[in-house]
Amino acid sequence: MSKILKWLVLIIVFCVGGYMLAEWKMNKEVVSFLERKVPDHIDFSYDQISINLIKGNIAFKNVAVISSGKQTSSCEIKVDAELLSIKGFDYWKILFQNAIYIKSLTLTKPHLNFKTCPQESDNVVANKSNPINLLKEIFVEEIIFDAGKLNIWDSNEEKELIAIEQINLSLKKVATDPDIITKYVPFEFADYNIEVNNINAPLGEFEELEMASLLMNNTTINITDIVLSTVYSKAELSKKIRYERDHIYLSVPTIKVDKHNYTVSNDSLQVNFKELLLSNPKLEIYRDKARLEDFRNKPLYGKLLQKLPFKVAIDSIFIEKGTIMYEENIPNNVGAGALSFENLDVKISNLSNKRNVENPVQIQLNADLMGTGKFDLNWQFNVYDPKSTFLISGGLSNFNTASLNDFLVPNLRTQTTGTIDQLYFTISGDEYAATGDIKMKYEDFKFQVLNKERNGVKSVLSFIGNLFINDGSKTDIDGYRYGEISTERVKNKSFFNYLWINLQDGLLSVLTGNGKKD
Repeated sequence: MSKILKWLVLIIVFCVGGYMLAEWKMNKEVVSFLERKVPDHIDFSYDQISINLIKGNIAFKNVAVISSGKQTSSCEIKVDAELLSIKGFDYWKILFQNAIYIKSLTLTKPHLNFKTCPQESDNVVANKSNPINLLKEIFVEEIIFDAGKLNIWDSNEEKELIAIEQINLSLKKVATDPDIITKYVPFEFADYNIEVNNINAPLGEFEELEMASLLMNNTTINITDIVLSTVYSKAELSKKIRYERDHIYLSVPTIKVDKHNYTVSNDSLQVNFKELLLSNPKLEIYRDKARLEDFRNKPLYGKLLQKLPFKVAIDSIFIEKGTIMYEENIPNNVGAGALSFENLDVKISNLSNKRNVENPVQIQLNADLMGTGKFDLNWQFNVYDPKSTFLISGGLSNFNTASLNDFLVPNLRTQTTGTIDQLYFTISGDEYAATGDIKMKYEDFKFQVLNKERNGVKSVLSFIGNLFINDGSKTDIDGYRYGEISTERVKNKSFFNYLWINLQDGLLSVLTGNGKKD
């Protein structure tokens, strides 16, 4: 064997041995680093570690991380993953630029378990007083969660608050440094893509939220098959509650958000949407009036928006081809009466609880009332108006009043006949009282008062009632009779009850007054 060949073999053996020694040394250094630098409240374990010095790759198999949540709002965090893979670790940057650069960080099949803290927990206090200290800049080209799962539990780990069967996540150009790490969001990133499937989240004792899928990136959000519903049947709910409470079922096949972003100011999150579209939503509401009435004050929508725990600004919300069904069951053994709105189209503009927004919230809707009449409504209010003032105008046309009997007979023990050809109204008010005007063109409008069993007419009462109702013959040149609206709000009832009593007052004024325009 020539000397050159011997030296070549020797060099190869030396290089291979040196590389193996370097990998062994690097392995020891990584293990030592984790033992020294991982905080005491975090337990990090794995079954196997593999290192490729040439490519700058590190992989941990069967990773398990348990954190007591000292630096978070969760009291315990558990993460299990089949593989934690770090690729493209840049030695030059860490040795000469005091920065950590990684090409990609991937968690394969991670399972995240969070346990929330009890109120006034010492961990939350510790979080505020002990910020994370970071000595180097960290930059990762891409962070990937591949086929992950998520579960969030209450502080006793007895009740599941959120369950997600699968999460796929990609974050591009993720960066943090000693300054960014102390902020509300402790890192920055550029592009992202999130795919979430099969979400379940209880909303308190009575309702739950389910979602089939959510796709989210820098510009759009797409949600499919979202359902918000009462977990009990109508009969079961009535047995469990003492005071009146709505039994609800809301389903929305698709929700799309266009051009969204999120900002943080003074540790307060702000959500900004350009456009939000809900297609074919269906809302069913049932209320058992046999329960006790809840006399607590119900704030109007402006004050509800003020109380949101974050700021929101949505330029436009569109609801297309929606349906609303409201049932009210009076304890009379007759069955629930129902009101319905079909083919509901809604546009909401300037929905925001930011204080510097000057334009009012504006709501426009059109719908078929009880499958027959055309109903439209325009409504506007200022969120931070101290008096909660509002302005509503609307109309109803070609409405056969007999279609209301399904609601009137069981709930009000009355029935009607006749047609409302045209009805227009305007209402202005605040949280205390409202006034307005109304005009109506109608034909042969009558009502009858039923007996207690609702199977016969109380002729005398019906006759007397119809004496006070104008049959529509005494009208102006265009066929309209006019009325006035003046009501006081019942503060323990909803805004829609407020709207209804205003319309009711106006209808009585048209039907029983002189019908003249002041």
